[in-house]
Amino acid sequence: MLQFITNLKVYDNIMKEPAQFISNLAGVKSSKFQISFAVPAINLENLARLFPGKIKAQHVDLNPPGPYTGSIPMEALLTYGINGSLLNHSEKRIQSETITSIIKKAESLNFELVVCCENLKEIKLYSSAGAKTIAYEPPELIGGNISVSTAKPEIISEGVKICENVGASLLVGAGVKTRADVELSIKLGAQGILIASGITKASDPKSALNSLTLS
Repeated sequence: MLQFITNLKVYDNIMKEPAQFISNLAGVKSSKFQISFAVPAINLENLARLFPGKIKAQHVDLNPPGPYTGSIPMEALLTYGINGSLLNHSEKRIQSETITSIIKKAESLNFELVVCCENLKEIKLYSSAGAKTIAYEPPELIGGNISVSTAKPEIISEGVKICENVGASLLVGAGVKTRADVELSIKLGAQGILIASGITKASDPKSALNSLTLS
């Protein structure tokens, strides 16, 4: 099944009532997509209990539980019932060596990472390092109105080939706003969508999600 991940980021309007925001969307059903939500760290435990199987972290650290102030250990997320996280989003970039180490740890714990990449070089690097899910998001398109599927379809196609060669999947994001953006992304071979403002900033988030998940 295809993935559809909505990144809630830390927008003020959502942080006030994150459970209410997700509750409004949780009833949307799709025959094509598995729908989930990447939520702020401060809300992880509570939202995981309210919406089991639908919550991902926005970031995870390499450190295990222990004296690591501010860290988000993978083991803690698993304890909450959270089995996935974004990593290396363009707004939370980390060093390449750390990413590859986290990829290896995630594999050993059967934890599902979505490793965000800005270009084909990163797609090749991290998929070859063992990342099973890659999200291609050109930073210059994030939050804008021009979809990556429209601006850079050739990179999506090439990224899909790179991922398929090592048994990985490619998600796409950045500027995705319309049903046509989603349909074109899937036509180009993407296995899912990573989206933020197309849902979080929509005048009617539920209608937007319903339309974009091709329900």
